[in-house]
Amino acid sequence: MVNGARHLGFFFRERDADNNLVCDTWDGERKYKLLNLLEFDSTRKRMTVVVRTPENKVLVICKGADSIIEKRLRKGQVNLKRTQNFLDNYAKQGLRTLLIASKEISEA
Repeated sequence: MVNGARHLGFFFRERDADNNLVCDTWDGERKYKLLNLLEFDSTRKRMTVVVRTPENKVLVICKGADSIIEKRLRKGQVNLKRTQNFLDNYAKQGLRTLLIASKEISEA
């Protein structure tokens, strides 16, 4: 996943002294303010971060097992048929898969 993101031009560089997540992207450096972190655990089978973007938007970003993330996607918003074919093929090869989902939320 990390290599794939880097290949597409997105690379996590560091956390700075203000706890910002500093990333190198195709648009240059971007800093995301880490607002909250829900660590991965075997019950939730996912990890979640809440960040403030450079545009002052609040995003919830979650990565986890495909079976867990898929259940939490809004019905009809995303067509997972093509993605599911990739996931099935990877599983047949014995590879673990993860999905990433995000949602912009209000300040409230």
